[in-house]
Amino acid sequence: MKTRIKKSLLLLLIGLGVNVALALVKLYVGLKTNSLTIMLDATNSFFDILTCIATAAAFLMLLRARNEAAPYGYGRVEYLAGFVVAVVTVVVGGMFFVRSLNRLAMPEPVYFGWQSCVLISIGVPIKLGVGFLYRFQNKKLKSKALKSIMLDSFLDAFITATSLVSFAITTQIDYAADAIFGIVMSVIVIVLALRLVVDNIKAIVKGDSDAEELKAHLSASDKIVALRKVVVHDYGYAAKVATVEAEFAEGVGQEDIRALADETRGKFPEMEEVDFVLACSEDKAPEA
Repeated sequence: MKTRIKKSLLLLLIGLGVNVALALVKLYVGLKTNSLTIMLDATNSFFDILTCIATAAAFLMLLRARNEAAPYGYGRVEYLAGFVVAVVTVVVGGMFFVRSLNRLAMPEPVYFGWQSCVLISIGVPIKLGVGFLYRFQNKKLKSKALKSIMLDSFLDAFITATSLVSFAITTQIDYAADAIFGIVMSVIVIVLALRLVVDNIKAIVKGDSDAEELKAHLSASDKIVALRKVVVHDYGYAAKVATVEAEFAEGVGQEDIRALADETRGKFPEMEEVDFVLACSEDKAPEA
């Protein structure tokens, strides 16, 4: 568990360093060229710095030992961190939209330069690389928070690429093309971020476990005649508790049930530290 947290913190540290560097470069280019979309892109990078710090704080909280107040640990704080990342992205999209409307109403000149183009374009492959790094590592780490930051990294690469195109086009025409691009970008950001918000709210409220997959696995066992109830309590990564009520086949004893529980934990690695309670239950109608 601690190894997972350390790897996650290392990824966040890498993301933090990249975002600081990109934010400063974009701010410099934005101020130099007076490009709205590049300035908005810089603002987005500064918000990414804050989300990396907030997510790192959430992972540090996971190092706290289990106690009476949190007998299953603080794993669900990852879902909260993912929610914060998504909400911040929505706020940034809203800022994009309002600022773009203002620029559309009052167009301002944009000053083109090849050096500025090169500085901004570097951010695209860097952000794509960070996004793929998060995606590859998160296949093992399975973190909602890191997933949100991964998607945000890909979104940042798209925003930067769009900013670059807008920057080049705006210098060629008199109308405020950067404002139009800003409006389009903001709408896309808000829509995608709202989907992230909904996804993370579901994880916070209901958990991130699929009880149906567990039911299918248990139903296939020859030790079980019928499943009465399957409930998965999600307390975060590797802290999921499954409660199963079932009718067992004749002759199945406690050793067989413990073996089935061990087999089930092996089948679902995210429940490796979970204890299964399998209880025989017969709901027979009383005799007349």
